[in-house]
Amino acid sequence: MDRSGAGAGARARVNGRWVRAAALCLAVGALASCGTDRAPAYSGGRFEEVTHQGATHEESVPEDEVRGRQLAVEGMRLLKDADSVRIGVDMATARGRQKVSLHMDRHSNCTGTFDAGPTQRGDLIMIAGDATYVRFTDASLDAIRDSGALKGPETAARVRERTDMARGKYLKIPTGSGAPGASMPVNNCDLDRFTGQLQAEPEDGESFKALPETRRYGKRVIPVVESEDRQETTLYVAAEGTPYVLAVRVEEDGGLGRDGARTMTMRMSAFDEPVDAVAPVASRTIDISRISPDGPGGGSLFEV
Repeated sequence: MDRSGAGAGARARVNGRWVRAAALCLAVGALASCGTDRAPAYSGGRFEEVTHQGATHEESVPEDEVRGRQLAVEGMRLLKDADSVRIGVDMATARGRQKVSLHMDRHSNCTGTFDAGPTQRGDLIMIAGDATYVRFTDASLDAIRDSGALKGPETAARVRERTDMARGKYLKIPTGSGAPGASMPVNNCDLDRFTGQLQAEPEDGESFKALPETRRYGKRVIPVVESEDRQETTLYVAAEGTPYVLAVRVEEDGGLGRDGARTMTMRMSAFDEPVDAVAPVASRTIDISRISPDGPGGGSLFEV
């Protein structure tokens, strides 16, 4: 393979874009929402086996690169075709560590947990066509209350009343009502939106290398590495049974994306397993649409 001149230059421009962009889109989407100016467009397509005859250079493509590309393309295809999946993201950013785990299907049913800082930790349940239910941890409610106490007696009293009301309860957010109050990942359980933004196949010239089989996350996996300059992306593809991508790890010297992430690990599991999204009993819910919009902070629940 030509590893110098124009060929190497082309690889340097595109190498690492496909898997890394897809992983970051899924990760940022799970934590917040994918930016349309950065997300690759879905282009359709099908899995096509890569062969030596498809090489554009005089030297044949090494077996580990052929195998790596096959595994990457097939693993991403399986993700794009899954009826449901659990996506767990652990991202180190300039704002600190952020974690989320969402089990979602293509009908907008979803369950999960989130941790985006002291005031944004808890769990959620989303039921298609009904509502989203969010419950903050006691520690998060304490942090919200403490933040409100710094804003004067009127704000402190309002925030204290509402955090006391929410303790141990799920906040019911009707579908289409928006999400008043503290940030909540209530719009991030759309598997169609996630997978619809994934590009079908890598561009010509992107290089993938399959490493020897090993064990990660309690499973036998084949690591597939994609590197570019100071970026390295590793897919961990199941070595037994269906070749699902079980995890992706992205590392970059200098930051990843707009959130300034240095490292990101995304794990995937529960492919095609039903999402157990059941509404909490009424005695454990608070319908936030019934909170009065009058007074400081309006209808926002915890605004400080």
